[in-house]
Amino acid sequence: MAQRHFPGETIGIIGSSLSSAFLAQAAGALGYQVGSLVHESINPVQQFASWQEIHSVFTEAHLVQFAKQVDTVYVELGLLTSQDFTILAEHTDLVLSENLITISTDRLIEKAYLDSSKTLVTPFSMVTSLEDINEAVEYLGYPCVLKSSQRHLAHANDHLLLFGEEDLIKAEEKVNSGTCILEAWIPVEKKVSLTVVRNDRGDTLIYPPLELIDKGMTTGKQVRYPARINQTLQKELDRIGAQTAKSVNLVGSLTFEFFITSAGVIYINHASIGLGEAAIFTKGFFSVSHFEACVRALAGLSLPNIEPLNLAGVGIPMQQAKFDKVMVQFASRTDWGFVFANISDPSGTRLEGQIVVTGDSLESCDRQIDMTELYH
Repeated sequence: MAQRHFPGETIGIIGSSLSSAFLAQAAGALGYQVGSLVHESINPVQQFASWQEIHSVFTEAHLVQFAKQVDTVYVELGLLTSQDFTILAEHTDLVLSENLITISTDRLIEKAYLDSSKTLVTPFSMVTSLEDINEAVEYLGYPCVLKSSQRHLAHANDHLLLFGEEDLIKAEEKVNSGTCILEAWIPVEKKVSLTVVRNDRGDTLIYPPLELIDKGMTTGKQVRYPARINQTLQKELDRIGAQTAKSVNLVGSLTFEFFITSAGVIYINHASIGLGEAAIFTKGFFSVSHFEACVRALAGLSLPNIEPLNLAGVGIPMQQAKFDKVMVQFASRTDWGFVFANISDPSGTRLEGQIVVTGDSLESCDRQIDMTELYH
């Protein structure tokens, strides 16, 4: 049973991504202390944390020590094993259900769970050897994607795209390091992110879907609202999000990445605890960000209503934009969103974050981007 946590108490955050940094910022703005556990001293969370512990490896002793100092804890995806979560639960308020911990630490169990709940996932097979891959390819076909099953392993997010037998030599090291998943390659028209936030009373916020675009070397990644999907598809995404959140007894946030084909078929690419890069867009675009809503859910508070602040928006990562052009707009605009964190290292302080270009339509946003020459 989740507990109530009030301002003045400490929320622990394990992880050092930008999303973890903005979660710490949101917790501080609501009056909470923030304890931070990270692997490296150079990180964006430090700016917003009340205190921080740094360990290159998180041992059981480190986790116990950290858990005893916080009242509840948020864990970034891919850092801990199921056993690590058990250790945390013995010493602090861990709001994650056993089902959610299991599917969030193991991609194979995640796929099997989603498949059994009658949602469409990309066809997959468990593989532990090159022989397994050869057998799986007979029905998955080429190209296909090889992923580590355990998310906490080193290089677990370095997926291999296999185009044919000539690529199998690259797969050998990965399958030898642990159980893997081989997934069919799905030709997709759109990639969409959806975040569901739910508290211990079952109150649920489903944020509007955000379209994710990666244009490679040209303009890189973008987050765009509104997602270019029809109302029928949006209702189905909402249904899947609400149903899954309820079935895993979610307390906190759950982020889905959907693949949508040209025929309107929806596949779940993954469903994971916490908040991804797309969440940063919501700080500059919605009345309540993913981060504030997530803190409120973790603390056992009521969830507010949400609404977009503009008709359309495009989020651009700071590292893809021209710094001087961004600063010109920062100094003169009040209609765009600027979501920044400072990262200090021996070479100086740098800004990371996102610029949220807003307008009456996506076409208007694109024209503004071109006119202001934001891209390198």
